[in-house]
Amino acid sequence: MHFGFALFKFFPFGGLQRDMLAIARACIERGHRVTVFCGEWEGERPDDITVREVPVSGITNHARDRAFAEALPGQVKTSGVERLVGFNKMPGLDIYYAADSCFAAKVYEERGRLYRYLPRARQYLAMEQAVFSPAVATRSLLISEPEKAVYQRYYKTPDERLQLLPPGIRRDRIMPEDYSAKRQALRERFGWQDEEKIVLFVGSGFRTKGLDRAIRAFAALLQSDEKSRLLILGKDRSDRFEKLAGNLNVSAQVHFLGGVDAVSDYLWAGDVLLHPAYRENTGTVLLEAMVAGLPVVTTDACGYARYVSERKMGAVIKNPFSQLQLNAALREIAQAPAAPWRERGRVFAASADIFSMPQRAAEFLEKKHD
Repeated sequence: MHFGFALFKFFPFGGLQRDMLAIARACIERGHRVTVFCGEWEGERPDDITVREVPVSGITNHARDRAFAEALPGQVKTSGVERLVGFNKMPGLDIYYAADSCFAAKVYEERGRLYRYLPRARQYLAMEQAVFSPAVATRSLLISEPEKAVYQRYYKTPDERLQLLPPGIRRDRIMPEDYSAKRQALRERFGWQDEEKIVLFVGSGFRTKGLDRAIRAFAALLQSDEKSRLLILGKDRSDRFEKLAGNLNVSAQVHFLGGVDAVSDYLWAGDVLLHPAYRENTGTVLLEAMVAGLPVVTTDACGYARYVSERKMGAVIKNPFSQLQLNAALREIAQAPAAPWRERGRVFAASADIFSMPQRAAEFLEKKHD
């Protein structure tokens, strides 16, 4: 079968983009073809996947996204694609991979009344309606169980059109046998001492993922543990967050490293993952940290936060959010012995169904759906 995968933009360090590639390769391994349609492709192109950049124009992101959605049917028609899979919400999809949380919930529960009338909000609400409305046939692959109820609350989407997938993290995140040597190698490379506590923040989308909360919690940690660093791995505008670090007098200990390929090396060299998101459909990095033997401090806004609680791999700050609770949790976990976290991480990696998402998604895509 020839699948078309559609997304507005590809860049190498996005979780959605990594999921798309993983599912595409799972399809190829099963004998299918994949063509990716996107408005922009940033980074190296894969040899085993056809990439079609769809020419779009527009001053704003939402204008370019609208132009892409309008041009896509014509591109698909001439490509020989038999089934269209969207990784962003847009009309005309056969299947949608729901990496993003419900936009309607954000509009009506988190923003002021006027926001819903802005052109951007109206457009993305319409695109979401085109995927989840009972009047359309699009089926959705969900990666967050709580989001199913949210979508059905706003759109009344029938159960048979919503399929829940297990997580699908990469196995190269698992703590290796030579973990200690890899940990020491990265620390020596940057001149970090063994006794320094390395706090990691991983992910693009600094505002949504709570980088402001993380910097404040880290500043509080420094008051009791001066030998600590906060490493920020991810691609986003950092100006306001660098200013916040300066205002809190922690700039020397806060390092913005940008997007990195070898995330595993940093997980193995770190001491705790700090991910206090405002809203997060899943939070794949939580699971990646756990299998790397790293404790996690997060919020219950993350769909995968339940794994942290169930496996006793850190702390989950519940809503309503408290910065003081976050500060205390980070301090307690950063100062706890590391060996129990590593052992729990090994058990988690060996026993949990957290790697099979791409294969399960490929199985679903190739089935005939009435």
